[in-house]
Amino acid sequence: MLEIKTSLDWSKTETEIRKLGRMLPMFDGDVKRILNHVSTMVRELSQLEVEARGTRSPSAQRLCSQKVTKINEELKQIQKFHLMSMLTK
Repeated sequence: MLEIKTSLDWSKTETEIRKLGRMLPMFDGDVKRILNHVSTMVRELSQLEVEARGTRSPSAQRLCSQKVTKINEELKQIQKFHLMSMLTK
C-alpha cells in the first residue's frame, strides 16, 4: 500500500505510482494530473514540516498530520483507480 509519513517519503512513492501509470496507458494521463496535485500538497507539507520543526508547537504538528492524512487519502484514490482500470482492461 502506497502512503507517506513525511514529505521525504514522496520521491519513492511518486516513482512507484508512475510505474503503475506506465502499466496501463489509459491510466497514465490521469495519473499525471493527480500526481501534479499531490506533488503540490507534498510541497505544502514540506513547508509545514519546516515550520513545525522551528516552532515545535502542537498546532503545527497537527497541521502536518492533517496534511499527511489528506495526501494518503489521495494516494488511496489513485490505487483504487488503478485497480479498477486493471479489472476493466
